[in-house]
Amino acid sequence: MPKQSDSIRAFFALVPNRSVQDQLASHARVAQKQCGGRIIPAKQIHLTLLFLGNVTAAHITILKQVMNNIAAREFTFELNQLGYWKQNQILYAHAPSFPDELFLLTDSLWSAILDTPLKIKKYTFTPHVTLIRKANQSDINHPFGIPIHWSAKHWFLMQSKQTEHGVEYIPLGKWNLHESPAGSFLKIAEPTGKA
Repeated sequence: MPKQSDSIRAFFALVPNRSVQDQLASHARVAQKQCGGRIIPAKQIHLTLLFLGNVTAAHITILKQVMNNIAAREFTFELNQLGYWKQNQILYAHAPSFPDELFLLTDSLWSAILDTPLKIKKYTFTPHVTLIRKANQSDINHPFGIPIHWSAKHWFLMQSKQTEHGVEYIPLGKWNLHESPAGSFLKIAEPTGKA
């Protein structure tokens, strides 16, 4: 891995529209009264597809090139529940099921990385949306009154940058998902700890 001073902390992610971000942030504010912790700002709410860690600027250039070879479909899902991951003290939003297209996209990302100099240890992808860090209560069961509809039309390469105002997420690249035919199979997934 490159030295920290020469590296960019990066990840691939889905980023919802501002309406979805605001709805999720609203649920987080309600839950924070019960569990405490640090709320993720609305504009930073995302779903991590693949965490890259520290990579060089040269790696970023290569990643942008190989992403152009990926053809993945649009998809939608509904978040309807808050959950808690005790080990990392993370409160997250999740869905009862996620579409196959989401898992196919992450598989495509991993396959593309095999064609680059990057050496990243593969881990199991379990989709979730982190809303609060350092939450301190494990028995939260907060179903949403109305499910939050997320329509994924793009994926992003993001930089996580530490600033004097905290962490900022900076888009480094954006790729379109293609229109998907109606009717896709769903997969059940629960988070295992990757934020």
